[in-house]
Amino acid sequence: MPGGTTVFIDANIFLHTILGNTRESKPSAYFLSQVESGTFHGTTSVIVLNEVLHRLLIAYVVSECRISPESAVSYLKKNPAVVRDAKMVWELTEDIMNIRNLDICGISDTTFARSLLLMQEYGLLSNDALHLACMDEHAITTLATYDRDFGNISRISVWNPLPVK
Repeated sequence: MPGGTTVFIDANIFLHTILGNTRESKPSAYFLSQVESGTFHGTTSVIVLNEVLHRLLIAYVVSECRISPESAVSYLKKNPAVVRDAKMVWELTEDIMNIRNLDICGISDTTFARSLLLMQEYGLLSNDALHLACMDEHAITTLATYDRDFGNISRISVWNPLPVK
């Protein structure tokens, strides 16, 4: 992928970087450092940030409260103080929002309407269709993700960070 390319960044890139427990963690972190340094221009959406926030809260409850992943949402709903006290989750989310050379797109009713058409055209789930609609709205044709659901969309380039040696 050439330098200077604008790349839409999917939630799994941020999550692999933050959670740090997968083979994709180092390449994802390196890619985000390239966005920060200006090698690439990054764009993401509030939907992606919401996905990341939700998964970080689940990971927090699993780790800190020793709750099973299956019970985490129910536990959080019954214990709102845990949500309020998840300082690490808030800090990590702010860190993402403060990445230099990263734009965060809102989702309008027009974007949502476009996503409905994309769901029907490509068989995407709702959040993935919103990502693609946001990319369309901002004329972005490169997506950084490890998600294989975008593989049948020939009009975009799906890219995952290469392993760092």
